[in-house]
Amino acid sequence: MDFIDKLNRLIGLYASTLKSAYKIKIWMPFLIYAGLHFGALTLLVSYPDPQVYPTLASWIKLMGNAEAELFGHYPGLYLLLPLAFQWGKLVVGIIFEGLAAGLTVVLFANYFCRKLSKRWSLSDAFKAWPQLLIGWIIITGILFIVNWYLPGMASEFLHRSPRRAALFDIGLKLLTVGLYSIFIYALPALIVLRQNILRAFVTSFGYFFKLPVFSFFLALIPYLMTLPVSYLTGNVEVIVTRFSPELMYYILISGIIIDLLINYWVTGAVTKFLIEEKE
Repeated sequence: MDFIDKLNRLIGLYASTLKSAYKIKIWMPFLIYAGLHFGALTLLVSYPDPQVYPTLASWIKLMGNAEAELFGHYPGLYLLLPLAFQWGKLVVGIIFEGLAAGLTVVLFANYFCRKLSKRWSLSDAFKAWPQLLIGWIIITGILFIVNWYLPGMASEFLHRSPRRAALFDIGLKLLTVGLYSIFIYALPALIVLRQNILRAFVTSFGYFFKLPVFSFFLALIPYLMTLPVSYLTGNVEVIVTRFSPELMYYILISGIIIDLLINYWVTGAVTKFLIEEKE
């Protein structure tokens, strides 16, 4: 497969996913998942409320006593809101994202299926939930470790060098996409190919090393959609001090919507790819 063929196939996968956008049923798992994120974010914003505070106080203190004290006051809450929400998303993701992905793969697989006689049922995703959870934890854990520890390890090298810091940030983002592209086929393979988690990872590695550039751009294109929100949340002090603190809440809501679109788009494209390979 030459470059043009790979490019055409990549475009075709995403185009096929976009054609399914009118199928509200396929959106439902990730819509519900996005709703959980919205609920978690709204709960965090309501932290000073006497009815909410007792429920979240112990959890907020995990950020540290000083941070918890700041989070309980205006506008400190909005300064720490992206960090608190990131941890909230992690908790919700551990429990539900694998299942949401599995259910969406089932719906996409039945939508794309043409030649295969055996269909998939939502029960397939529920049965695979433990393995989907394990797979999600492994993938997210690797990406989290890389993004958490590498900046700290390079801090001395980056000290007082904006150019180095900017180049390092770009390199870290590309590394994150590259690592994710290695695992991008794993969770859908659990459902589409009815594999266990170990075999699904082997399958994902196999497709990546067979089509490394294709896999990289399969992961990169949706990732680019996250950069505006990532940039804004990375400059939270500017947003809170120069503009309106409450603006950070709406920026994070836009991030939830973008995540919904990306989850739908990537899951559909990878499922379509596996269906084509299977047929």
